[in-house]
Amino acid sequence: MYFPLFVDLSKKNILVVGAGTIAARRIRTLCGFAGSITVCAPRIQPEIRKLSEEYPVRFVEACYAPELLETADLVLAATDDRELNREIVLAAKAKHIPANSCSEKELCDFYFPSIVTKDELVIGLTASGTDHGLVKRTRIELEEYLRK
Repeated sequence: MYFPLFVDLSKKNILVVGAGTIAARRIRTLCGFAGSITVCAPRIQPEIRKLSEEYPVRFVEACYAPELLETADLVLAATDDRELNREIVLAAKAKHIPANSCSEKELCDFYFPSIVTKDELVIGLTASGTDHGLVKRTRIELEEYLRK
């Protein structure tokens, strides 16, 4: 089990490599917390591109390059290529940058939680990377409860 740790990301540079469904979900979640998000992918979905209208999201429309880690404080490897995700996470770890892989929980320095917010309340949920369905059901129940 991982310890839940709430971190101020408002002055952190977050690198997200990938622009698929998982990356989009994580980027949307981070937008409310992060000071700067860089998304690196050969193609950026319009949904992700639209986030830059409201939030500090910038794009590197190219394949991953290790130089992108130079300014990163936190790294999310969220490509559809398991080996590339591994390469990204191991390179980040070598630079002592906390990293998360969407494809290999054993490599993760942290799990990306499901988030429920209401006003100043922030609730992070995880099942230690084992039961995403349980996390989703719990998040929905909490959201319903907080709407009352």
